[in-house]
Amino acid sequence: MENRLVRLNLANPGVLSAEQLRKLRYLINFAKLSDFEPGAAGPGGTRGRGDVSVGAEQAAWQLRVADALHGPLREEKHGVTALRAASAVLGTLADDQDVQRRALAERHASRFSPAELDAEVGHKKLVTVLGGGGGAGFVYIGGMQRLLEAGQVPDYLVGSSIGSVMGSVMARSLPVPIEEYVAWAKTVSYRSILGPEQLRRRHGLTGVFSLRFDLFAEALFTRPDGEQMRMTDLAIPFDAVVAGVRRQSFAALPAKFRHQELAVLKLRTLPFLPIGVGPEVAARLWQAAAFIDSRVVKAIVVGGDDLTRNVNVVDAASFSSAIPGVLHHETRDPQMLPILDEVMAANDVAAIVDGGTASNVPVELAWKRIRDGRLGTRNACYLAFDCFHPQWDPRHLWLAPIAQAIQLQMVRNLPYSDHIVRFSPTLSPVNLAPSRASIDRACSWGHKRVDKAIPITSALLQPIWWDEAATADPPRRVAAASVASPMSEVLSAVAPPRNKFERWRNRYIT
Repeated sequence: MENRLVRLNLANPGVLSAEQLRKLRYLINFAKLSDFEPGAAGPGGTRGRGDVSVGAEQAAWQLRVADALHGPLREEKHGVTALRAASAVLGTLADDQDVQRRALAERHASRFSPAELDAEVGHKKLVTVLGGGGGAGFVYIGGMQRLLEAGQVPDYLVGSSIGSVMGSVMARSLPVPIEEYVAWAKTVSYRSILGPEQLRRRHGLTGVFSLRFDLFAEALFTRPDGEQMRMTDLAIPFDAVVAGVRRQSFAALPAKFRHQELAVLKLRTLPFLPIGVGPEVAARLWQAAAFIDSRVVKAIVVGGDDLTRNVNVVDAASFSSAIPGVLHHETRDPQMLPILDEVMAANDVAAIVDGGTASNVPVELAWKRIRDGRLGTRNACYLAFDCFHPQWDPRHLWLAPIAQAIQLQMVRNLPYSDHIVRFSPTLSPVNLAPSRASIDRACSWGHKRVDKAIPITSALLQPIWWDEAATADPPRRVAAASVASPMSEVLSAVAPPRNKFERWRNRYIT
């Protein structure tokens, strides 16, 4: 209801006054109050006081507000008529809303103050969900550039597949050094991120290539003390979505998916393998579509719970990007072995693969994590980035059936999003190491696409209040102390190709 109210007001300015819009939004957000952590919302919010539950005592008021606004904001098709009807509802409920607000604050005076109640109702956190899509996901860099230009720094990031890679980088430190991240992305090469098949598997699933993102990004995610950054070290809360292959489904897989040592018999582990969508890779990509099934895989969120909060950032992003049968990742950190063993046992899965197979644009999972207290406050604006959807472009047509299968997941995820940015054009999903010029194009495309979303997110993130005496100052982010190494050191450690031979060699793996 709030989302439609905001969109109708943007499309029909002048029908509602600023005060009417503000109070209608407050009315809706107050009615949906259930559980929240006092003090976590608003400017400079802090955690540690535990949740307060007010859902039971709010139930009758929530039903009354929902019934009163259902007609204007759910059924009425004409925008101006809907806004005028909503304004009339506000007139009938305003006095009772004032009574409800005061009564709730008085009943819980020992748990939270009226100002903390208003902060929970009036300040939204920005939750940004980054979907998977291989090389198409480079548009997210430009999209994040536009968000940052608008002053909309995500408060929580969730990613699947390439979205987990981009999310982990963006969450690394505050303020976000986006231009330096663009420079870092331009150093990627096939030689740096892909290697020959590994001969043994423990947590991942066999693949044509081994994924070397953990090696490529080692300097980026190494703390000054030399230790790898854990999920808890990130400046912006971030969760990576991986998929666990259910044990029964794993046992039914062909042997080439379960026994990596069979690759030796095919002599595919010899060095100097060229990169490209050859017959073997193409076949495996098509076979990967069979994993896009809830009977085969289950979604696992890595980062915010007691079990996974200490997972290496590079391992979380790598497992989330390990396309079944194509890219294989195994941790190189002995400390991660017992954690990953426990994750697999707790979820009753036999392998960890690309999170996109379970939920490619995991807005529902992000919503559930917020509902469960990931940020303390439950009031959030959900902005989703989707780069892998059917596009009528020769570079993408051969993947259209897989994209269609992925889009079926959006039926479940769509209701949880406030706005979805579907990027087009994008680079080809199989272009995992674009040229510098291609990355510039992708950034430009992403920037332009997100620019259209800024009015909506800006309106939803605008602070609201009920009492005229309350402050309406916009939230100010308190930057967390970063444990990441300076980007100047990271970039200085990158050795660019010195000649044409090295540039040619980077197209191959050894």
